[in-house]
Amino acid sequence: MEKFAHELVPGDVYDSLEIVIEPDLNQQILFAQETFDARYVPDDGDRPAMVSPALLLQLAANTKSPSFKLVEGTGSVLAEASTEFLHPAYVGERLRVSWRVTEAYEKRERQYYVMEALMENADGAAILRRDLHLTFFGA
Repeated sequence: MEKFAHELVPGDVYDSLEIVIEPDLNQQILFAQETFDARYVPDDGDRPAMVSPALLLQLAANTKSPSFKLVEGTGSVLAEASTEFLHPAYVGERLRVSWRVTEAYEKRERQYYVMEALMENADGAAILRRDLHLTFFGA
């Protein structure tokens, strides 16, 4: 994508992000949030640890796309978001996040756009879907 973030229109997409969640990254998020639920901590058996929902939310941010870019001196604001967690993600699993602008609107003389973030695992199972309402300042 060659456009700056504030130039996007419905139908535009960002480059997708592919990532494998390593145990250390998941563990650092868990420690930071003081979350020690057994679902997110690996056991000695065959059960893989689930990825922290906080980490999944961070990865779904449009700023994580390799093609996200702002004009110098501008900023991006997440004004509203809704999220559906659809399927668990597991440590060691390859995840792919894609972003697509679905809507543009004006509110209080400020331009906004809605971007859908979709995270899937390597099997194509949807992990989460987010609608991000974004605006910019300084542009």
